[in-house]
Amino acid sequence: FVGKNGEGKSTLIKAIMNEIDYQGKLTIGHNVMIGYFAQNQASLLDEETTVFQTIDDVAKGDIRTKIKDILGAFMFSGDSWNKKVKVLSGGERTRLAMIKLLLEPVNLLILDEPTNHLDLKTKEILKNALMDYDGTLILVSHDRDFLNGLVSKVYEFGHKRVKEHLSGIQEFLEKKKLEHLKELERKG
Repeated sequence: FVGKNGEGKSTLIKAIMNEIDYQGKLTIGHNVMIGYFAQNQASLLDEETTVFQTIDDVAKGDIRTKIKDILGAFMFSGDSWNKKVKVLSGGERTRLAMIKLLLEPVNLLILDEPTNHLDLKTKEILKNALMDYDGTLILVSHDRDFLNGLVSKVYEFGHKRVKEHLSGIQEFLEKKKLEHLKELERKG
């Protein structure tokens, strides 16, 4: 989902997640299990658990034997495994919340501005993890580099409408004669 702020991207996500009242009908497919990464997701972690405990609590089956590898892939070294969540930086909390979400048994991931507060290395790690994800992704983002190569459809929100574009973000921007998604804010 792309578009100017205030055009309804996050509102639609909140409707899908049944977090707000809305008019009309919204039907979620049969057997759809949703994982949701809100803009404040990192603040929802249990502050008193450790990094390792946070992931161990959601890991199931064979994944449990790979927790240390997964934490390492998201730049958590052995030194940080026993840190409590409350002492982590914002970026570390976001990475931890993302690992937790990616380990949930879901087939639809909804990510609302997942790259906010992430450094370039963490964005790359997240993008690679999402490229390996087998389910459906709904992403709200202004980050062209993050979306490039990750999305195959773009839903443009604007003027109280949603327009589907059957292309990646690069093709969408070329068609719109834009260099960056932030230019949608000015063009509206």
